[in-house]
Amino acid sequence: HRRIESALTLRKHLYPSSDTFRLAHGESDFLPGLIIDKYNEYFSVQTFSFGMDQRLQLICDVLESMFHPKGIIERNEALTRQLDGLPQKKGILRGSVEPVTIIEHNIKYEVDILEGQKTGFFLDQRENRLMIRRYCNGARVLDCFCCDGGFALNAANAGASQVIGVDISEPTIHRATNNAKLNNVVPLIEFHPVDAFTWLKEAVIDNQQFDVVILDPPSFAKNKRTLSKARRGYREINLSAFQLLKPGGILATASCSHHMTEETFLGIIQECSLKIARSIRLLEWHGAAPDHPVLPAMPETQYLKLGIFQID
Repeated sequence: HRRIESALTLRKHLYPSSDTFRLAHGESDFLPGLIIDKYNEYFSVQTFSFGMDQRLQLICDVLESMFHPKGIIERNEALTRQLDGLPQKKGILRGSVEPVTIIEHNIKYEVDILEGQKTGFFLDQRENRLMIRRYCNGARVLDCFCCDGGFALNAANAGASQVIGVDISEPTIHRATNNAKLNNVVPLIEFHPVDAFTWLKEAVIDNQQFDVVILDPPSFAKNKRTLSKARRGYREINLSAFQLLKPGGILATASCSHHMTEETFLGIIQECSLKIARSIRLLEWHGAAPDHPVLPAMPETQYLKLGIFQID
């Protein structure tokens, strides 16, 4: 109770007017193996270790005593649970669950806590979605791996002339389309349920051109064994993005794997620029939102990297 209360104090300082944030970020909040995301009056919980999983009911008791939520669900589908002999499962732990509408930077999102990505929504890109706005006024924008449309909606909000969102998941594209309707930006945005790798290749062949390209893929490097394959994946999508960008265009590119170090990731971007003889300038470099704090003694907590580059 003390540790969750301490975590809450920090979040209320960070986001005093918001009811949606990451309440507990594992080791960084001195609650190893525990993730708690708060979506208004609902909580999504993940337990990654045997010890924390044994205390799941205690965690629910604490959340009920502190917040009196409408519902608490578990999203324990991570493969890493198998390392502690834990099954993959999801479901309602307390109360009930229904789609909930959250507001982030004046944009509405309908979040499906039980079926959405991870715990329901990617809260870690919260500040980065806002940052992209400064580059999008009047721009033609491509958002690859667009998920529920976060970057795309912020681009439209900033005055983009056209926004295209691409994601392989049809349920995800359905949610993104609904979010566009919710924010009255349907004429500006079109979403496509297609593999981003394929779409990028075809767009290059068609000589399409964009002012801004956003790449926010899932983790290509789940472990060190897959790092070589991950490098190839990041190289392929970023090289395509370089080819699609107009001179002076903006590339916002991310990696959410702690196995992909900042040095390696920046090296891949530099390789791409050299391969097609285009110069680049790094304008901004960001990590996860501050409700996903980093524990310096545990490098794994510094997992998210997002660079914003100008491509000449």
